[in-house]
Amino acid sequence: MSSTDSLIQSMNMVTIEDEEEIGYEIIAEEQEQPSQYFQGFNPKLCVVGRFIMEGKTDFLAFQHTMAALWKPGKGVYIKELDTNLFLFQFFHEVDIRRVMEGCPWSVNRRALVMSRLKDGEDPRSVVLNSLELWVQVYDMKPGFMSEKILQGIGNYIGHHVSNCQSNFNGVWKEYMRIRVSINLNNPLRRRMKMKMNGEEWFWVNFRYENVPMFCFICGIVGHSEKYCSKLFEHEAEEITKPYGPWLRAPFRGQGHQFTWERDVGGAEWIEVRLDRALVTSSFLDVFTDAKLINLETRLVPFKNGSKEFLIKKRKQKRRL
Repeated sequence: MSSTDSLIQSMNMVTIEDEEEIGYEIIAEEQEQPSQYFQGFNPKLCVVGRFIMEGKTDFLAFQHTMAALWKPGKGVYIKELDTNLFLFQFFHEVDIRRVMEGCPWSVNRRALVMSRLKDGEDPRSVVLNSLELWVQVYDMKPGFMSEKILQGIGNYIGHHVSNCQSNFNGVWKEYMRIRVSINLNNPLRRRMKMKMNGEEWFWVNFRYENVPMFCFICGIVGHSEKYCSKLFEHEAEEITKPYGPWLRAPFRGQGHQFTWERDVGGAEWIEVRLDRALVTSSFLDVFTDAKLINLETRLVPFKNGSKEFLIKKRKQKRRL
C-alpha cells in the first residue's frame, strides 16, 4: 500500500481535533520529474527583489529599464510575484554577480532591495530588509588604517562585507571605502568615536555612496521626512533633523557621469555622452543626479509617437 493510500485510510479514522496532526510523507517512488514549467529554472541564478517604497510599478517599463541598466550578456527573465516583489532569473554567474556587486539599484527614485535565492527557498517568503552600500570613512588617523579596524567599523555601521582593494594604494588618502550591509529598520550611522591606548577620542565620519532616499529626521532609508512617523509623535517645534544631504557621498567618477544607450538592440545601438543624450522623463528618473546645462533643445518625434528632447543633435557618429 502506498503512502497516499495510508494517508486516506488514516483520515477516515480521525476526529477534527486530530486531523491537523496527520502529515503526508513523500517516499522516493512517488516523486515525479519536474513539470515543463520549472524546466530551466535554476534557483542558484535567481535573485528576489522588492521596492522599499510604496508606489505603483509599470511592470513592462520596469523590465525594459532593468535590462537596459544591467545589460546581461546571457539575458534575464523577470517575473512579478506580488506588488513590488519580483523574481529575476539570470542565466550565467557572471551576469548575476555583476548585478549584485552593483547594488543598490533604483528605479524612479525607488530603491530595489535584492537578495540571491537559496536552494529550496520560497521567493515570496525571503526577508528583504538589508541593503549593501559602499561607505566612505573620513578622518581616519595614522595607526587606525588597517583591514581589521575597517572590518570593525563596517560591523558598527551594519554588517561588514568587504574592504575596497585600493584602500592602501598610495598615501594620505582622503577616505577609506568599505562595503557594508545595512539593516533597513535601523537609522544610518553618521559617525563613530575612536581612540587608541589612552589617547583622546576622535570621530570618523561616514558618507554613503548611491544611498537611496532617507529621512533627515529618523535616518531610515525608504522615506523622506515628509512621511516620517516621528511627525505624529512630537510637536512641530520639537522636530529636529540630525541627518542631512551631507551623508551622501559625492560622485567618484571623472568626466561625464553617465552614458545612455539609444535604440538598444538595433543597428543604432550606441552610447552617447550625457551632454549629447536623448533625454526623457525615464532618463531623469534613473539618473537622479544628472545636471544638464547649455541646452539646445527641440522636440522630435519618437517611435511610439511621443515627444522627447534632443540635446545637441548631430548627424555624424557620436563620440564618447
